[in-house]
Amino acid sequence: MQPSALRLITLRRELAARYVRINRLWHAARKAYRRLHAAPVQDLDELRTAAQRLDALDRDRATLLSDLKALSR
Repeated sequence: MQPSALRLITLRRELAARYVRINRLWHAARKAYRRLHAAPVQDLDELRTAAQRLDALDRDRATLLSDLKALSR
């Protein structure tokens, strides 16, 4: 069964909005990681936490992008 055109458009918009939000969070996490990495004295626990957050956001970003690509077909 094919979803209605309106439902498909709504789903694309929701996914696009989530992607924009995740992308903003990813950029902020990347900036924080780089700042921690460039610090003269590194706090390894904070650096590890920042790296894990960046990795999780990167996976979420990739998933949303693939979903958006799938819906555009």
